[in-house]
Amino acid sequence: MIRLLIALIVIVSLAAAGCVTIVTTPASPPVSETPPVSSPPATPPADTTPGPTQVTEPSFNLPEVVVFNVVPANIVSGSVATLVWEVRNSYDVEIKPGLSIIRPQGSQPVNPAFTTTYRLTANNNQGSILATTTLTVSGMPLNINTPVIHSFKASPPVIHSGGSSILSWQTVGASSASIDQQVGTVPGEGSTQVSPTATTTYMLTVSSPDGAQFQTVTVNVK
Repeated sequence: MIRLLIALIVIVSLAAAGCVTIVTTPASPPVSETPPVSSPPATPPADTTPGPTQVTEPSFNLPEVVVFNVVPANIVSGSVATLVWEVRNSYDVEIKPGLSIIRPQGSQPVNPAFTTTYRLTANNNQGSILATTTLTVSGMPLNINTPVIHSFKASPPVIHSGGSSILSWQTVGASSASIDQQVGTVPGEGSTQVSPTATTTYMLTVSSPDGAQFQTVTVNVK
């Protein structure tokens, strides 16, 4: 302890005499803290996954047969039935047998001697459409048990080549039913898919011990 005091006294004396220079290091100025710079949010990568494919129904812009039927669809020979039709988007319409160029909407009484299939053809600049309906003519009076076809239709009635249409029908009182064009035996009510390669007319036949009835529908292939 005594030696330390003596050393301090000597240092102070020398400093006073100018022999020793005491250097003091100035304190460093406080360093200001720079606030962190926010980075912009990362841009998510673009979604390159393809979206769902939209299926567009084909547009034919062909004539549209809204109505073509015969009322009643089953008569006794000598009786009269009425053809009824309505066609849109067509510049001429004809029905065979029996009617040449006619107006797009109307009706006509008919009384064939035999079961007859009537063919309506409608035309415009895009093409033609065929529709059919059948009048069943019986040789004997109809009775309550005679089978009846309430409806027989194709949906859609116009398809592209390679496409399909659904035939559907409703009947009453039939003990058997069948559709030609290789469709075969069918129940009295139902539906089936068909894929014709060309415009095709299908005939539905229903029968019972008391008689039979026929009806047709056409699928147009464009």
